[in-house]
Amino acid sequence: MLYDARTPSAELLESLRREGVRFAPADEVNEPHAFVLDLVDADRYRAESLSRSYTKSPCPVIAVLSRSHLQAPDLSISADDFIVAPWETGELALRINKQLERKAPPDEPGVIRVGDLVINPSRYDVYLAGKPVVLAFKEYELLKLMAANPGRVYSRETLLEQVWGYQYFGGTRTVDVHIRRLRSKIEDASHTFIDTVWNVGYRFRG
Repeated sequence: MLYDARTPSAELLESLRREGVRFAPADEVNEPHAFVLDLVDADRYRAESLSRSYTKSPCPVIAVLSRSHLQAPDLSISADDFIVAPWETGELALRINKQLERKAPPDEPGVIRVGDLVINPSRYDVYLAGKPVVLAFKEYELLKLMAANPGRVYSRETLLEQVWGYQYFGGTRTVDVHIRRLRSKIEDASHTFIDTVWNVGYRFRG
């Protein structure tokens, strides 16, 4: 979740909403994930002063500047990153996520990362591009097994045996149904993780 450090402009608020970033005023929360400083209307000296007040922040700080700020000689903005208004849709969220990734603590043992898909077996958490993915138990077990062994081809019979167990009497069609549901939750135009190996089974991309 993102929290803005000042009273932000309507343009910034609309951009955050459009890009799917949750936010609130900085003084209303105890544990923000990041700060966005809206400095567009601040003169050089106020912009520098406001940014310095966040130099000890443990969270990433992203400053929103105007083009006139860039023309000021020896401008000193204390921030992890900055963006200049106006910006392309998606750019602000991208910069925020990059800073969050850079400052994120090391993964816990056993965490599986494939691109921007993150699976935490100790917590049964799955995140895609920073957003939680809700999976049924068998969908999660399929994903964890295959993602832990990228490139390996699993037959339907092997998946049925390892995920459902020896005592399951259903057919391999069950595997196809769960794979289809899993794909619908973790794949889109930008993400493809599971390949179908015809007449054999499935493979998770590495």
